[in-house]
Amino acid sequence: MRFIWVDAGNDADWGKLATHGINGAFYALSDPPADLRRRLTETKKRGMAAGLYSAWNWWGLDTSDGRAYAEATHERVVEVCEGLAGVSNSYPKVQLDNEDHRPDVILAMLRRWRELQPKRDTSWTLESGQGGWMTVEFTAEVVRLRVRVVPQSYTGPMARVESDFTLRDLLRRAYPESSISLFYDAAALGVNWDGFAFTMGRLP
Repeated sequence: MRFIWVDAGNDADWGKLATHGINGAFYALSDPPADLRRRLTETKKRGMAAGLYSAWNWWGLDTSDGRAYAEATHERVVEVCEGLAGVSNSYPKVQLDNEDHRPDVILAMLRRWRELQPKRDTSWTLESGQGGWMTVEFTAEVVRLRVRVVPQSYTGPMARVESDFTLRDLLRRAYPESSISLFYDAAALGVNWDGFAFTMGRLP
């Protein structure tokens, strides 16, 4: 898995993605639905994974209302999927970016999302080093809801956080390794990286 966020307002740069061995592209749900349908279709035609991403601090929502964020994302996914050929549980995939540190907020988001999108391939990305506030019960429910966890191996200013620390932090909270994918800074991808890259615009 080598998936990348394509910066909002942009089409994928296929040559650049090929250079870095990237096989999946995710597009910003803040972009117009017609543009997203075209981008998703082009991505799928190339045999690549295609997805959409959103963030909890978009659209002027109360950032403490995980349920409202799930609903807003769902509404936009439904709008994009109208008229999109070949929609399935794995196309388009969706990534929820919610960096709130309160378990009740995150669980409200994921529970509501699964009510609305019970089978869609879904991942949740969060800041690195957040395992300390996660209980065993929290982890168990995230796993039960079949949500891939994607911790970011970088800080807000894009300082690197070592990937071994980022991974171990969640393994200690009893996540199965198979349910974790790391998020890397696309400007500094290492040999044999596997997971998500942030963002296409940062690729060298």
